Amino acid sequence: MLSDRKKTILRAVVEGYIDKAAPISSNAVKQSFAEACSSATIRNELSALESMGYLIQPHVSSGRIPSEKAFRFYVDELRELPNLSAEDLGVIRRYLDRRFADKEDLLSAVMQTISELTDYTSVVVKSDMSDSIVAIRLVDLRNGQALAVVVTDSRVMKDGILDVPAEFDGKVLEAAERWLNELFVGKHVSEFINFDYPYALSNEQFRKYDAFFKRITDVLKRAALENGMSVKTFGENKIFRHTEYADTQNAEKFLQRMQCRQEIAQLFTDDGGQNGSVTIKIGGADNAPDGCSVVTTRVSLGSNVSGSIGIIGPVRMNYKKVLRVLDVVSGIINNLMGE
Repeated sequence: MLSDRKKTILRAVVEGYIDKAAPISSNAVKQSFAEACSSATIRNELSALESMGYLIQPHVSSGRIPSEKAFRFYVDELRELPNLSAEDLGVIRRYLDRRFADKEDLLSAVMQTISELTDYTSVVVKSDMSDSIVAIRLVDLRNGQALAVVVTDSRVMKDGILDVPAEFDGKVLEAAERWLNELFVGKHVSEFINFDYPYALSNEQFRKYDAFFKRITDVLKRAALENGMSVKTFGENKIFRHTEYADTQNAEKFLQRMQCRQEIAQLFTDDGGQNGSVTIKIGGADNAPDGCSVVTTRVSLGSNVSGSIGIIGPVRMNYKKVLRVLDVVSGIINNLMGE
């Protein structure tokens, strides 16, 4: 548990590093520190934060830089976001204050707006979930495993092998399949994805297999999302503007990663599927690309069609600005779709 003073110092280091892209010294922290505090005390607190894994000191005589753990603390503690400047609002009006030919035209403008305002790569993932479910299959592979499959009126979606409980014999698997079909056949894929677990509350027979059914539905939801997704990006070349990617090899790795559309789609839709949900992934510990952060928000794009908009960029990003931009732009999207 961090003391209030440690929190204040840590926020000062993170915000200083976001602004300057260089190690932050104890003197720099003291200048931004609101309450009276000696330099020696600040140095002691910085050392303590370093030993706790929040800060890194690249060299003995240098200042500190925040770790990914520090950035996670920082975004989790954010309470107030700054208003956009008049210049930023002008950018939004330029791109979004007009009539759009169709949904694709709107999403293209959204990507340009977000990228220009944040100076990062913007991403839009559209998930068309208007298919109706025809059947759910649990295929017994007879080796203690099963394959989960969703069949819709336009495609077959399969994803992942499931470990079946030892006492879950063929007859129980068939009964589970019948139950899932009773629940979902005839429903849109969107209804399936947004259906809240646990199912076991409505079927006493399967209560003790709760974890297994959670795994089934997670696998099927992911398959349904991925099969209906399209991914578009804008502003990949902006990565060269950030200090972390001055090294050509780092920039090339980033650009290669952006070509992995399926991977990007997963990053931008792993948010629970609820409209308005905001997700922040920081570095490899959050399954984001190494050295990168991913910030997304879920928006509605019409009946049974959802989307995720957001950015991908270096861990050292202006999270306050990014979150405010996504908040404003997602509100505009929702208003336009309502009209």
